[in-house]
Amino acid sequence: MATTEEKKTLRAKLEKYEGKLNHMYLDSKGYVTIGVGHLLSTVEEAQKLGFKDSNNLKASTEAIKTDYDEIKKQPANRLAVFYKKHTKLTLPEIDINALTDKNIASFEGELKRIYSDFDTYPVDVRLALFDLIFNLGMTNLKNKWPTFNTAIKAKDWQKAADNSSRAAPISAERNKYVKDLLEKAAKAKKDTGVAAL
Repeated sequence: MATTEEKKTLRAKLEKYEGKLNHMYLDSKGYVTIGVGHLLSTVEEAQKLGFKDSNNLKASTEAIKTDYDEIKKQPANRLAVFYKKHTKLTLPEIDINALTDKNIASFEGELKRIYSDFDTYPVDVRLALFDLIFNLGMTNLKNKWPTFNTAIKAKDWQKAADNSSRAAPISAERNKYVKDLLEKAAKAKKDTGVAAL
């Protein structure tokens, strides 16, 4: 189980790299999104959330559909703030935080399905894997990263670091963050190994 400290670090990093928006927007692939990279795959999913109107009153399902449909019509891969002018509703921070917590719990379960000994990995490795699965999704991480996954399962953190880079639109800074986490774990493992000799 992710510790409180891990969740705090994870939330801060996800907010830094994904952003934290209280209005609907399109992600880099053109999917309607809210909060900290939370996918809204259907209008019905959006309508289950506690959106508020400009008077801070609960938005109607019709108003949520209007915002959702308006966002879907916009061009993809723009800065998230571009979409603000096309929305009338906002999602309260408490709801955004709840969605993020739900996503973290869901991704943790998925990581444990991919890596049976996930709980035994160093904190830095777990944080790196959380960042990857949040961005790639379980299916892509599991099926399209064979060299990386072999390294993780072998606890070869350096090889995993060398194979952790994602393509654009992922920033070089975000890729470096994940690589640095894995290299830190590799160094700690090496130092521990040397000390044990």
